[in-house]
Amino acid sequence: MSDTQLPILDSLHDLQLRRLDPFDMMRLVLKFAQQCQEGIALGQSFPNEPADRPEIRNVVFTGLGGSAIGADFVRSLMEECGTVPMQVNRDYTMPSYVGPHTLVIAGSYSGNTEETLAAYAAAKRTGAQCAVVTSGGTIRRLAEEAGDTVALVPGGQPPRSATGYMLFPMLGYLAHRGLFTHDLTPDLTEAVTLLETMAAVLGPDVPTARNPAKKLALDLFGKIPVIYGSQGYRGAVAVRWKGQFNENAKLAAFANVFPEQNHNEILAWTLAARQSQNWAVLFLRDHKEAAEMPRIAHRVEVTKQVIGSAAVIREVWAKGDSLIARMLYLAHYADYVTVYLAYLNAICPTDIASIDHLKAEMAKL
Repeated sequence: MSDTQLPILDSLHDLQLRRLDPFDMMRLVLKFAQQCQEGIALGQSFPNEPADRPEIRNVVFTGLGGSAIGADFVRSLMEECGTVPMQVNRDYTMPSYVGPHTLVIAGSYSGNTEETLAAYAAAKRTGAQCAVVTSGGTIRRLAEEAGDTVALVPGGQPPRSATGYMLFPMLGYLAHRGLFTHDLTPDLTEAVTLLETMAAVLGPDVPTARNPAKKLALDLFGKIPVIYGSQGYRGAVAVRWKGQFNENAKLAAFANVFPEQNHNEILAWTLAARQSQNWAVLFLRDHKEAAEMPRIAHRVEVTKQVIGSAAVIREVWAKGDSLIARMLYLAHYADYVTVYLAYLNAICPTDIASIDHLKAEMAKL
């Protein structure tokens, strides 16, 4: 941490930083709790389903990038208290088992994601029951023409900053179809309340000396992050951290989860001294893991001993009681850290020039 870096993060009102963040990604970060509240409201009013619909035996969400990460979180909730299995599909096609007993939810924030449009069309051909979460675009038109349920969310921002809009209507629709074992309303209330408190601790007005997110950004500055989720939902959150490092901070990053990491990647640290001069390891932890799965907690501690001499190690711990609160706290933490890293790297966190170029080239085919 150098003396020249500290003033950058503690002077976010300067014109220099406003030029770095012309689309005001930080404002979207600070409004995330409000977005989640709006998303919950959008997920509470769906029309009644026809009585003759086949029984739902599995759920497939299809989508990519920022539109899909919320589905990873929903899948974790379905594993805890869902009545049927759920898969997250990131492809042009549908799994072979998809059919009339499958609920397919297609999520595309823009409404024009080519892979999602293709997968939605494939799902329709199988006779699957379909619903859509989007801000508009082609998929909205197709779904409305087909008579499918559409959760229409506010548009106009990067998909990665719209996780609340994509997640909660989907969650509400699954609850509407009776696919959870109990009412999640108290858990959602806890999650929003917890998210509302985060700006007072991690926000740009909080000086670096008292701001854990700014401190972590400084610790990771100039490093390649390696993110390890300690188990379960932390693996999904590790993928979210990786994506936020990639898109907001424009950094390469890597993610894995326990116990899988202990069966292969731990050996990569044998010769890490030759490669890892600029690596930093981030463990995503949960205060319940020691009681619920003590062997996982022990695996983390042993792994820290194995790799401790080869890289900087930091930990971020979930807060909250319910699964959705703990999951969103850990995920939202990444928003602050990666935007601060973008500022330190003197790069616009919103810019996605490489993605736009790729989409333009694909459109020529």
